[in-house]
Amino acid sequence: MGTGITIARVFGISVRLHWTWLIIFILLASNLATDILPLSDLAGGGSPWQGMRMVAAVQKTGTPPVTLEEAFAAYGVAQWPEWEYWLLGAIGSVGLFICVLAHEISHSLVAIRAGIPVEGITLFIFGGVSQLKEEAGSPGDEFRVAFAGPLMSVALGVGCGAMYYLLQDHVPTQTLSLLYYFGLINLMLAAFNLLPGFPLDGGRILRAILWKHYGSLSRATAVAAWWGGAFGLAFIAWGLIEFWYGLRVGVVEWGAVWPVVIGLFLRYAAKASSQQLAAKDAFAGLTVGDVIQTSVVTVDPDVTLDRLVDEYFYKYRFRSFPVLEGDRLAGVISLKDLQAVPRGEWSVRRVREAMHQVREENLVRPNDDLASVFRKMAEEDKGHLPVVDGGRLAGIVTRHDIMTLIQLKTGLGGRGQPGTR
Repeated sequence: MGTGITIARVFGISVRLHWTWLIIFILLASNLATDILPLSDLAGGGSPWQGMRMVAAVQKTGTPPVTLEEAFAAYGVAQWPEWEYWLLGAIGSVGLFICVLAHEISHSLVAIRAGIPVEGITLFIFGGVSQLKEEAGSPGDEFRVAFAGPLMSVALGVGCGAMYYLLQDHVPTQTLSLLYYFGLINLMLAAFNLLPGFPLDGGRILRAILWKHYGSLSRATAVAAWWGGAFGLAFIAWGLIEFWYGLRVGVVEWGAVWPVVIGLFLRYAAKASSQQLAAKDAFAGLTVGDVIQTSVVTVDPDVTLDRLVDEYFYKYRFRSFPVLEGDRLAGVISLKDLQAVPRGEWSVRRVREAMHQVREENLVRPNDDLASVFRKMAEEDKGHLPVVDGGRLAGIVTRHDIMTLIQLKTGLGGRGQPGTR
């Protein structure tokens, strides 16, 4: 969820749009334009369910299936032009994600106030996610951050509902339909998110309560994640049962696919969240010195590029090498640096002319916290970073070595430390 197109910065927080958002935007706009809004129009800008009851009432007077057009004619209600349904459907779809964004911004602002860094917000097919760089420092902070989103959704839902009732005789039915929809969808969004299964907001609230009770974040996360998986299973069962009942009467209920997809997502997210916390526990107390490789193949800055190819790249099959001048790190020569030099000049050009300097923020020290170094490598897509001590190259740290160590620690239940018995 860290990928996507940055579309805005709100209160200093980057807002990204994941490509999967387009799928739900199109599906939701289509559903609004062809089903929900026409039924709301029939009900005078009211509930779509009221519109369905009105169609059913007309159905009882005749034998053939009644179309919406026939229902409008039966009640003497003038339909909106078709283009209005599609325009309002697009507005409703965009509006929903604005509401989701408000929900996520609430999480993020409370997190920032609690001293938790926020990487950004990503809107995607299932709504939105606030990407916090760290876990909350206390059960109270966790509770407040989790509760802020549903509280915002309830406020939006109640606000739109109040406007719907207060403006009944003052605005067109098109406006009333959208107000009804936004009021209802925000309350539904709050209710869904308050389900007590991690990583939903309700699951995070449950985790905060259990964390306070047990005094252990790991234990609280395990219980809350179990409930998240259980709710995921319930959604999957709901979708499959609905699909089966549809087949029994000869109807393919494609809408039943959504509960199944949501259930699978909940189960995956709950499991991934538990694994993430287990990895965080495994990182506890580890430094770069625990995984440093001290035997490093280095290159002299005066080596020609053709020798570099034959004696280093082909021989060791690494994609980059530290460049040492004396015992100090002068830079790094990578395959990309080499490719930037015309092949005909390799015999006369030297490493010092092609290498690149290592930025200070990409230098790590033996005592640096391993979790922060690993996060830096992941964010910048670095496979390895040089380790310096007093300006001298002490070795390198690789992402592969870090992942192997963490897998070992999580597999062994976090017991022991590297180099101990």
